[in-house]
Amino acid sequence: MTAFIAYLKTGGCLMIPIIIVAFLLWQRYFASMAALKSGCPAELVAHELRFMAALVAAAPLLGLLGTVIGMIDTFHAAAMQSVAADPSALANGIGKALVTTQVGLAAAIPGSLAMAHLRHRLKKHHA
Repeated sequence: MTAFIAYLKTGGCLMIPIIIVAFLLWQRYFASMAALKSGCPAELVAHELRFMAALVAAAPLLGLLGTVIGMIDTFHAAAMQSVAADPSALANGIGKALVTTQVGLAAAIPGSLAMAHLRHRLKKHHA
């Protein structure tokens, strides 16, 4: 668990919104699946799908923002000190860039699959 927390800290402050987006995405998915099973109107589930689409789009964009912030940190560290003297300064910025990108994609890719599954179930529900 300590390693996981350290991993999340590597990504910096953008990890919190990315995790919130992922949580909301899956909460909406499971709520929509339950709504379909209970006979909820399809229009409500279709509305949830639109919201989920926005969340799926937001996750990699937040990851990309983390990439930009991480690379800015890297260039700032390189400008402030000799890279040869302290390579860890570069590693911190690059780590932030890669971790946020990875987590943003890790939220968006399964979220896209969940949306496709929900769309399929919604079509079957209409038929």
